[in-house]
Amino acid sequence: MDTDFAELSNDANLIARMTQFGNASENIQNFLKLSNDPKLYDKLSNSEKIQYNLLMSFSINSLFWMYLRAEGIDPTKHEIKSENDRLKQSMARAKQINDKNTIMPRVNRDVAQRFIRSGLWDAKDKRDKDRKMKD
Repeated sequence: MDTDFAELSNDANLIARMTQFGNASENIQNFLKLSNDPKLYDKLSNSEKIQYNLLMSFSINSLFWMYLRAEGIDPTKHEIKSENDRLKQSMARAKQINDKNTIMPRVNRDVAQRFIRSGLWDAKDKRDKDRKMKD
């Protein structure tokens, strides 16, 4: 960041903070350029697309929140607060769906049928052996 601080050039703390702010701004800009690649988005699964969209929404809302703070506007009294609340609800719902799909055990129907068939066959076979032994 090439900035002429003129009268403030003796204030090392201010220069360090402004340089850090400029670098962070450039990093955010690079991240947004990278994340805007349509080829990347097309390769994602539906659950990954949901997570991606939530992340991008959260990131943009956070940037706007910081902008409001920098402008001296209280973001808690702005419409962005209700948007963030809505986003939190969406994130919670996405987490519930993800947990439901990953934590809840699923029964493999074909395997269960084979177990049942094997169990029934063994019982029948055992009865036949018992009858032969009695005779």
